[in-house]
Amino acid sequence: MIYAELSGGLGNQMFIYAFARAMGLTCHEDVTLIDRRDWKNGAPAHTALALDALCVNSEVKVLADPGFAKAHLPVQNTAKALMIKYEQRQGLMSRDWQPFEAKMAPLLNTLGLHFATEGYTPARRGRARDFLAWGYFQSEEYFVSQAETLRRELTPKESFDPETAALAAKIEHAACPVCLHWRCGDYFKPENAALQVCTPAYYARACKALREKSPDAELFVFSDDLDYVRQNLDPAGLPVHWMDGHRTAAQDLALMRRCRAFIMSNSTFSWWGQWLAQDKTVFAPDRWYTNGKKTALYQENWNLIPTE
Repeated sequence: MIYAELSGGLGNQMFIYAFARAMGLTCHEDVTLIDRRDWKNGAPAHTALALDALCVNSEVKVLADPGFAKAHLPVQNTAKALMIKYEQRQGLMSRDWQPFEAKMAPLLNTLGLHFATEGYTPARRGRARDFLAWGYFQSEEYFVSQAETLRRELTPKESFDPETAALAAKIEHAACPVCLHWRCGDYFKPENAALQVCTPAYYARACKALREKSPDAELFVFSDDLDYVRQNLDPAGLPVHWMDGHRTAAQDLALMRRCRAFIMSNSTFSWWGQWLAQDKTVFAPDRWYTNGKKTALYQENWNLIPTE
């Protein structure tokens, strides 16, 4: 059995699902996701299970038992806890942990654990009866071999209310609909300073580059703080549609994937919006972190916009 512990919001949960599901399909094994809601301050945040709003495979089970790994996967759980404690003490956000995690991976895989907080570290199933996945797995490399299946399963279910259906129709009827996603909220907290790369200057540059490439572009602006974005966005003369209203993250994702171009923030939610879309143009920040940490999220066809 392959187990994976969920953490974070919808974007992070989608990466965890993609990793575990791809491994399950490759190894012909069942997959169970462990729904964690008991993290303490300083540990990875987990909001609430969000995957049930997507077309995930019914054979992938979800277990709402925070203590399951400790009770039933003691070796894997102990190794995971030691890795978490070491990285937190050394500064989880301030250092690039991928080389260390890659060095540790062969041993951990032998024990039945894959631990990956950053970048791409190949996983080997090994001979352990059960396998535990813990991390964020933020790279398409983890699941590219199963991309067609995962694109279907990670598509949001669409049961729109009239207001959301009208927004979907507006996007579909636009000549060149562009999703502009501006992550605010927790990114503005002092403890998340490493994530504060997408400034008003970045979005102004991206809008200007977009206008030069696609003069008929129309911006559909998504954000967790539209009031802030209204005050700070320079759209370079492009028409702007503000995506107001109260919707779930999955409903926003369903609207975003209808667009044919994207101005991203350094957010996994932005990443999935563009990945689920077809035949798109993507503008993205040339840094994912202010401190220079590397990421494996970048794709070859992206247009990178300076963020200095």
